[in-house]
Amino acid sequence: MNKIKYINGKLIVPDQPTIPFIEGDGIGKDISVPSQKVIDAAVEKAYGGSKKIIWKEVLAGEKAFRKTGTYLPDETIEAFKEYLIGIKGP
Repeated sequence: MNKIKYINGKLIVPDQPTIPFIEGDGIGKDISVPSQKVIDAAVEKAYGGSKKIIWKEVLAGEKAFRKTGTYLPDETIEAFKEYLIGIKGP
């Protein structure tokens, strides 16, 4: 997986960065996928296919609680630390 790095005070972004995302509760379930499609289309238009986001779902909230028994799993915190960036649905 391609990770964004922070080196000498500068973000180094690969052509296909992996971006963790939290779907979110409530309306997040309805807008996460369409939002990703809009972001993907913007990246495609801006870079003509030479760059692409790789989406990686991480868990938080009710979905996390149902699957893991906790609302904010350690794995989610670690993913945001490891990948330096992330998106959360509302």
